[in-house]
Amino acid sequence: MQWNTIHNDDTLKILQSLPDECLDMVWGDPDYNVGIDYNGSKYTQKWEDYIDWYAKIAQESLRVLKPSGNAFFMNYPKQNAYLRVKCLDSLAYDVCEYVWVYNTNVGHSKRRLTTAHRSILHATKSKDNHFYKDNIALPYQNPTDKRIKERIARGEKGRMPYSWFYFDLVKNVSKDKTFHSCQIPAALVEMFIKSCTNEGDSVFVLFGGSGGEIMLCEKLKRKWLSCELHKPYFDMIADRLQSNGAIKNEFRLPNFTRKDFAGKDFTSPNLMQKELTLLDFKQTDEKRKDFDKSQIAHSRAL
Repeated sequence: MQWNTIHNDDTLKILQSLPDECLDMVWGDPDYNVGIDYNGSKYTQKWEDYIDWYAKIAQESLRVLKPSGNAFFMNYPKQNAYLRVKCLDSLAYDVCEYVWVYNTNVGHSKRRLTTAHRSILHATKSKDNHFYKDNIALPYQNPTDKRIKERIARGEKGRMPYSWFYFDLVKNVSKDKTFHSCQIPAALVEMFIKSCTNEGDSVFVLFGGSGGEIMLCEKLKRKWLSCELHKPYFDMIADRLQSNGAIKNEFRLPNFTRKDFAGKDFTSPNLMQKELTLLDFKQTDEKRKDFDKSQIAHSRAL
């Protein structure tokens, strides 16, 4: 097993090639099976086939996890509920559910509340899983309280985060945004990596995506493995690894070809013109929805 390696291969195949109990942490943020377009490719399956695949991912993840390790699976609540019933609750020693909450301006309906959260399942193999409160402790809200003063005097750094937390979505105009359709906020993933690993520990990022989780492992000095089946994303991650995490313009949204409803190509040889075109592209509500179609599909998943 070669650490700090990204494979342009199927993550289940790579998982199955690993020895038992070799990893400190597994982080899984798979496709949610809601029709997301990943740079021209989709991976939507029949629901039963998707859950079977998701269960195999979870089963293999727990097999390669050390008894002291921690596995996390991010998805929509429905998908994660099926995963728990299908296998996770019976395979794991314990399963906790956390909730990531965010604001969204797409996916609104007149007939139901707007989906604005995702589920994160935390699975362990034993009561002795490693978890480091001090790595992620939040400041006490009442530091002048007598009891809090006593805790601080004992060296406590703060309170454990709650099981729900707010992080903004990665905006299209963010300096960290790539052309990946479903990029996850780095601060969210950093909290989980720090919660259960220290420098030198091992992390398997099951789906490389934008490369953000991998760059965090590099920054935090964790050994890592990852897979990314989609070649454009794999190439982007490989380039970021060679560029100290930097995102070149060719991997950002303004350089990405988009078409309006009439089929007009919005690609331009001039970057400034591309940016102006994209601003125009987002002026109307319908065109903005098309521009953000991946987020809409996410919001409609429930």
